[in-house]
Amino acid sequence: MSSFQEGFDRVVDNIGGITGTVESAQYANNVQKAVDGAIDALRREAVHRSKVSDDYLKGWLAEQWHAETLKVSGAARGRSDVWASVPGDNGPGDVRFGDATTTREAQIKYWKTGEDTAKAVSRPDYEGMEKVVPRDQLEKLKEVAERLAQKNQMNRPEQAAHYQDTADRSSDHVEVGNASSKPLDEKQAKEMAKDFRKEKDIDPDKYDLNTETYVEWSDIARQAGQAALHAAVMSAALSAAPHIWAIVREHIETGQIDTNKLVERGQDVLLGASTAGLRGGVAAGLTAACKTGLMGDALKSVSPTAIGMATTLTLNVLDYSIQLQQGRITNRDFAHHCLRDTFVLSTGILGASVGQLLIPIPMLGALAGNLVGSTLGAVAFEGANQVILGICVESGWTFFSMVKQDYTVAEEVLRQAGYDLFCTHSFNRQSFSTGNFSTQSFRTTTLSFMPIRRGVIACNAVGYLRV
Repeated sequence: MSSFQEGFDRVVDNIGGITGTVESAQYANNVQKAVDGAIDALRREAVHRSKVSDDYLKGWLAEQWHAETLKVSGAARGRSDVWASVPGDNGPGDVRFGDATTTREAQIKYWKTGEDTAKAVSRPDYEGMEKVVPRDQLEKLKEVAERLAQKNQMNRPEQAAHYQDTADRSSDHVEVGNASSKPLDEKQAKEMAKDFRKEKDIDPDKYDLNTETYVEWSDIARQAGQAALHAAVMSAALSAAPHIWAIVREHIETGQIDTNKLVERGQDVLLGASTAGLRGGVAAGLTAACKTGLMGDALKSVSPTAIGMATTLTLNVLDYSIQLQQGRITNRDFAHHCLRDTFVLSTGILGASVGQLLIPIPMLGALAGNLVGSTLGAVAFEGANQVILGICVESGWTFFSMVKQDYTVAEEVLRQAGYDLFCTHSFNRQSFSTGNFSTQSFRTTTLSFMPIRRGVIACNAVGYLRV
């Protein structure tokens, strides 16, 4: 097998881990960017409103809070179509939000008491809008709005309708499908205003502005499933390419297609795709869980490259272990495969990182870099393997028992050399009497010999070769 073919096979085998790692790392990065954007928006709002009191600043911050945390939630749900903004144009809508197909407006009010907030959010020009109020006032606000609606039913029916709209439409968050902003208490909003006023910044963890607050295990499962599907498709496309070329060449040369070979090739592609999907799903799940903080702060800083490499190596070792147990490979083959995968995976993942930097297109740069890195890694490994075998030939070194110093020439090699072999179990032996056995001596005046040297006679095995 050529070094390029070896490298290509390694790409197909390891594409799942690479795809899953890159996708989940990008997912975690998107959520983190949304969190950082929320903090930055709150900071800018606090600076812009630095001359107003805390009671007024908390309301302005609440508008940014609900707009930005909605976008964070959208990123955590894996949605790129969720948007939100704070117009700041003194219009009736404090926050505009929606997705690719909808646009809505919300009125945000954070007064001191539930009754004050209910009255403030029940203005006629707020009719039909989403009404977002402090979480700790929501229940009280609905009770007040219901009471005021009934009280004004007879004398002021229009105002009663406004209060009833407040009772029906008030919430502590805005939402778009499965994405929603994070509820905020009135006390928390005012404390945030004081923190900005005092420190010019806030502690994100104090207000749960971090990835682990917004990302749930269901998001990890969804991300792993998507990565597994993408890895399977990518592996199938790559592994099918040489088979398609072989079918086309066969048709050109013979004018027909062997359906049996076609079925076998299709089965090989499906088997490789399913394995790549498994690797991609596991790698994606671990990467997303670690990078978003669901597995603890300590693992949040773990390199996605290390996660992808460890996952792929672990699954490969399990596969080799099964083959070893079934007798399909030897102990030395097992060690050789593990060492080869470690080296090729390292260069492949390094190539994926470099490729993503050079080609900043999601997935494309990583896949191109991985292809180049894995191929170069396979070529380098084969070259290094030949050098190591050469050292073992000359020195007798076993390279930690990975190279077998075997001086027994294999039967197939002897047959190829023209020697006639016999099987001991079919050799007929005849007994004789020692009394009838006589010896005959001989004398020679010359001594001749043929030198032999050490050399490679099999894969990772060293023996003697005739000069």
